[in-house]
Amino acid sequence: MINKGICLTVGAVLVLSGCTTASISSPESAEEIEVAEESDDLAAPESEPSDEPSPSPSSPEPTTYADVVSGPVTSAEICDSYSAVLDQYGEIIAKREKSLKGKDEDPYKAAKFANKNAWLYEDLPVGFEAEVTAAVTDALNTVSDGQAGLVESLDPYREDSMQACGLGQKYSTVEGDVAAIDRQQASVVTAANNKPWYPKNFSPYGADLAVKLIDNAGIDCYSRCWYWTAEVISRDGCPSGLYGELSIEKNGTAISWTNDSLSRLKPGQKGRLQFITYDDRAYGGTGSLAELNCY
Repeated sequence: MINKGICLTVGAVLVLSGCTTASISSPESAEEIEVAEESDDLAAPESEPSDEPSPSPSSPEPTTYADVVSGPVTSAEICDSYSAVLDQYGEIIAKREKSLKGKDEDPYKAAKFANKNAWLYEDLPVGFEAEVTAAVTDALNTVSDGQAGLVESLDPYREDSMQACGLGQKYSTVEGDVAAIDRQQASVVTAANNKPWYPKNFSPYGADLAVKLIDNAGIDCYSRCWYWTAEVISRDGCPSGLYGELSIEKNGTAISWTNDSLSRLKPGQKGRLQFITYDDRAYGGTGSLAELNCY
C-alpha cells in the first residue's frame, strides 16, 4: 500500500513536469497574444514634431573700433595724412570747376572737351572714397596694432578721428563738392553724347542729310547771273548721286527755280551744290531748298 502511494505521487510529479515542459516549447496561446496586443495599444505614441522654432544660436556682437583701440584714436601723423587727401581733392575740385564751366551748354563744345579730357568719365566720388578709406584703414591699424581688419565698419572711427583732427567739417565740405563736380561731369558727358552727327551750323534734312545754305558763295557768274550754294553732308553716303532743287521767291511769291547734282558722296563727306539762274526775276530774290535727294 505504501508503495502504491509513492508511485502515484511520483507519477503525478512526472505529469506535472511534462506539462510544464510542453508549455515552454509550444506556440503562444490566444490569451498571451491578446495581452501583447493590449500592451501595444497602451504604448506611448511617438512624439509629434514641435511647431516651436528651434532656438537659434546667439550672434556675436559686432566688433567696433573701441574694442581694438585702447589709447588715443589719432595722432599728428594721422591728421597729416587726412589733410593730404582732403587738400588733394580740394585742388582737383577747384581745377574741374573752372574747366567744366559752360561746357554742357553746347553739345559740340562738350564733345570736343570730352575727347580731350578722359577724366570726365571717371567716377570722382568712388576715387575719393577709396582714398579716404585707405587713409582711415592705415590710421586705425596704427592705433590698434594692425587690427583694423577685425572692425565691422570703419565709419565710426573715420567720423571720430576726423573730428579729433579738427577736420570733420572740411571732410563734409570736400565730400559734398566731390559729389557736385561728379554731377557736372555727368552733365557734360550727356551733352557730348547728344551731339548731332552733322557739323555745327548745319541743319538736318531728312534722316541722312544735313545742309547749310550759303548765299553768294563766290562763283564768278558774270552779269545778270544769280547763284546760291548749298553745302550738304550725308551720314551714310550717296553712292549713286545727290540731286537738289532750289526754289526762288520774291516777296513770298515763287518766281523761278534751279537745280544741281553730284555724282556721288561718301559717308560723312561734304559736297557743294551750286544753284545758278539767269532769270532776271531772280534779282533780289530768296533761295530755299525745294528738294534734296540722296541715291
